Amino acid sequence: MSLKKNNLPLSLNQGINTKIDPKQLPFGQFSHIENVKFDKEGEYNKRNGYTEIKGVGIGTTNNQPIIGVSQFKDQLLWLSRDQIYSYSKSSDVWQNEGSYDAVVPMSQTILSNGKEQTQLQISYLNGYRILGWLESGKYKISIVDEETGSYVVSDTEVPGITASGSVAYIRMQVYNGLVWFFWTDGSRVLKYNNFNLGSYLTRELPFEAGTAKAFTSESTLATLATDQRFDVAAGNNSMMLAYYDSSASELRLARWDILNVISTNLDPWGSTAVTPHDAIDFHVDGEGKFILITSNGSGVVKISVLGSDGSLAAGPTTIKDVTTITGGHSCRAVTSSTADNDTITVFMQVYQTSPRLYTISTGTNTNGGAALKYTWNLVYIATATYQFSTGTVGTTSVMARGVGLASKAFVQDETVYVNVIRETELHATYYTMKSDGSVQAKISQGQGGSILNTTRKRADDSTGFYNHSATNANAVYTIPSLSDVPSISATKFLFTSKVQGKIISGTQGVTSYFTLYGVNSSVLDFDNKVVNQTVDMQNNLNIAGGQLKCYDGNVLVEQGFNYPPNTVVVAQGTGSTGPFESTKIYNYVAVYSWTDIQGNVFKSAVSPQASVTCTANVTSVSVNIPPLDLTQKSDVYVELYRTEGNGTVFYKTMGDNTDLLDQTSKPIVNTTDGVDYLLFTDKTSDAKLIANELIYTEGGEVENVSPPSNSLIATFKNRLFLAGLENKLELKYSKIVEENTGIGFNDTFRIVMTGLGGDITALKGMDDKLIIFKRNAIFFLSGDGPNNIGEQNTFIEPQLVSSDIGCVEANSVVLTPQGLFFKSNKGIYLLERSLVLKYIGFPVDDFNNLNITKADIFAKDNEVRFLTSDGFCLVYNYFRGFWSLYDNHKGVSSVVVGDDYYYVHVGPEGNKLYKQSSEFDDAGVPVNMSVETGWINPAGAQSALRIYRMLILGDYFSPHRLKVSVAYNYDDTYSQTKIVDVADQTEIFRYGDPGRRLESTGLKKGYYGDPGGTTGDYTTAIAYGGKDVMQYQYRLDFVKQKCESFKIKIETVQGAGELGRGINLSQIMFVLGSKGTDYKIKQSRVFSV
Repeated sequence: MSLKKNNLPLSLNQGINTKIDPKQLPFGQFSHIENVKFDKEGEYNKRNGYTEIKGVGIGTTNNQPIIGVSQFKDQLLWLSRDQIYSYSKSSDVWQNEGSYDAVVPMSQTILSNGKEQTQLQISYLNGYRILGWLESGKYKISIVDEETGSYVVSDTEVPGITASGSVAYIRMQVYNGLVWFFWTDGSRVLKYNNFNLGSYLTRELPFEAGTAKAFTSESTLATLATDQRFDVAAGNNSMMLAYYDSSASELRLARWDILNVISTNLDPWGSTAVTPHDAIDFHVDGEGKFILITSNGSGVVKISVLGSDGSLAAGPTTIKDVTTITGGHSCRAVTSSTADNDTITVFMQVYQTSPRLYTISTGTNTNGGAALKYTWNLVYIATATYQFSTGTVGTTSVMARGVGLASKAFVQDETVYVNVIRETELHATYYTMKSDGSVQAKISQGQGGSILNTTRKRADDSTGFYNHSATNANAVYTIPSLSDVPSISATKFLFTSKVQGKIISGTQGVTSYFTLYGVNSSVLDFDNKVVNQTVDMQNNLNIAGGQLKCYDGNVLVEQGFNYPPNTVVVAQGTGSTGPFESTKIYNYVAVYSWTDIQGNVFKSAVSPQASVTCTANVTSVSVNIPPLDLTQKSDVYVELYRTEGNGTVFYKTMGDNTDLLDQTSKPIVNTTDGVDYLLFTDKTSDAKLIANELIYTEGGEVENVSPPSNSLIATFKNRLFLAGLENKLELKYSKIVEENTGIGFNDTFRIVMTGLGGDITALKGMDDKLIIFKRNAIFFLSGDGPNNIGEQNTFIEPQLVSSDIGCVEANSVVLTPQGLFFKSNKGIYLLERSLVLKYIGFPVDDFNNLNITKADIFAKDNEVRFLTSDGFCLVYNYFRGFWSLYDNHKGVSSVVVGDDYYYVHVGPEGNKLYKQSSEFDDAGVPVNMSVETGWINPAGAQSALRIYRMLILGDYFSPHRLKVSVAYNYDDTYSQTKIVDVADQTEIFRYGDPGRRLESTGLKKGYYGDPGGTTGDYTTAIAYGGKDVMQYQYRLDFVKQKCESFKIKIETVQGAGELGRGINLSQIMFVLGSKGTDYKIKQSRVFSV
């Protein structure tokens, strides 16, 4: 019986749909659409391609490749692992704007139990953090599962230690799958044992010491010299311990081979004595060389390079005699590392007996007096290099003043870093710094620990130094050597540090209060996701990270100031007449100030107040103010404020020795050139003073504190919001931003979220709400918040939107006309402006496993683009409501600047910056369009069907081949394929065919009867013989017609040199018939029930 033939057009007015079973996908829907744009209704167009933007003007070192792209206004920014560069269109080059690293610390308090822990150690083995510390003479450890954060062992004493008195000094090392513990007892005897963590975790061995136990019994190595310096390093099938031996009065080595067989009392230096009286550091470079740094009791720092067998390869070579540095007394801590296994950077913690004083009026640099001594200004870090291949020692320079070493140096992506501590009473903070002196991350801001191996002094202990338990004690937090910074992956490193805990009062008449130190553990994460967390505010681009940074179009600097002036020291001057009156009290404070190129004035927090009571009428008051050391800013000013005699209101005073009356003289310029104080002479009378500017906190405005490290950033209600802090449930927000005022934060401006839904994972402002995403929940914040006095806080408690849908990728959040798109653990969702959740991404459900690295709205094409690190870009046309895929889009960062879309493409040759072009190739690689239907049977699944032919209609633009593949009967294998060389069809001209310009060649062709000739319209003329053959229409007859279902795949194929637009696809139509019966199944698959 003849079947009635029906024409069934396949609508192109739709996008991809992967959510429905392909066998039951409604007729006409597509299971795959690749490299298609929806420019016109009912038409598929090929997406545009990309051109590469070259990094002209950017350095050639290995740390310069692009990892992120951003914008400041219409200026394109290139973010590398080391620097940020801005693009100059006029000169087509990139300009260096400043140092930048995409590092974020993630911290966890391991222990804060009301006791003090010192000599912190950290190691990593097979997915577990091992932390060690000294507490009340006991060597204790905790072991934490890195993946879950759960404790395997918590606050437990190391078994098997029998000490003569208390344990004095400790070190820890991982080697040969074991955790090794080293310690000295009260008699300076150096001992060790090791721990089989794996056997303990499998419960094969108990947490005890001895035979058939997880810990071996202790072994004795040697008796150490009084200073008890020792350090251990492992690598290249060897572990070596360097120790200051008492009997030899010089350095000795112990070595364990791959079988853990020990050799002791090794002396590779022979007759040359190496005496690590003050400091020692041991590490292994990438080639297996053991690098040893020592500092003797006379300030001489030396380097030795050893083979893995303990033999001497180079040295000992003097790096620096620190006593030859101005003010240098000794070197109390050392470390080193190398990025290229040849040039070794040596870090030296230099102790000076007196801070340096710069007198503004004379321009001289001298020693300050005893009254100026504080913990923070008695140390600084100097660096020098040693080149192993040549034995050359580089010039010593000061990296940072006012900080001490807090860990060993380490290398990430060929850059050397070190963790340091700045210890002040109110702002003790750890910093991760590069060897160029730039701060890249802050840890335990305002709650950091102590400077190590250095005499320490409190501001309110005027009689001398302190050690918490007694006044005037020459107290130091001593260590045998610095703790490691072990890597847990290529981009993640562990750091352990002290964190302030319980506050208690001093003893023996000391009136000060102090905190006992607990144990903090941090992961320094360099995975670069934070490069996409940037927002514009106050004419600055604010960039999230371990150090919140801002770019004003001129320079990249830290947002705000890392700390305020730590102190102000004042003293009355001389003379019997003058503006300062006898018996009156004059109070002083200081702030740091900086103005960006946009005219915004940033001011620091206010220093502690200092006072002077004049005993006579004097001409002047001497004021000592510490400069700002840790900064990338230039042209920072130190602003000094004073009260009238017996007054309480602070006015700016700027008069110095060059001007005896008022503030018409130049301001105090910050300098970090080898000084710890700026000496300023105030001669301003009260009458002149009260006409001057008031301090910004007058009237109750809260002061500006340093913003914390962060990985999430957003703007809302004219404020900057930060999350992804060390406390993952905490939000911090800025003061209300006012005209010509820099962004300021205050510790009271914070919100702590409930634990429901997990940690905060993303932030985004939408209309009158701040949307706070967690991994499994969504909240919103509304209201205007407090004023800058800290009062009238109208922020409501964050309200729950969803308790089961959250955001899993911060960079997937993008604001569109419809609302916020974001990726949850269930797929891409839309939070509409009415706060209704919609599963907008159900058509691309099959691609939920892709890692979204950045989402952008590209309004020019009505698209939301979700860039991924997996090769596809998921594209949603919000005007049409359709999804499609763009292939060859493996990327890590993207940005829209004006009407241009840029992204960082990841390929076999490394990262490249791509810009969308008007062409149709990806930097020379053809873009091929592809569409694939679901299984088709208009009569329903498993109905008998006859398919006769398929017709394709479109527009031709450039040479390509059309590939059509057919699969039958729910078998995904394409059993029939036809490739049509479309170029052969379109470039054959019939008699009388009109002339036209070929896109592929650019040539004009005219034929007999062409009315356009050689100068007319070559695109529309009609000549003898019919229409223009640019019409794109093909019919494909099916060889196999009888089936129960079929699906097709249509692709354009272009090779080298065929880089044009190809086609637009307008319609696909099938001619088919149906019997109205079920499909005949093989008899072998037919059964009775």
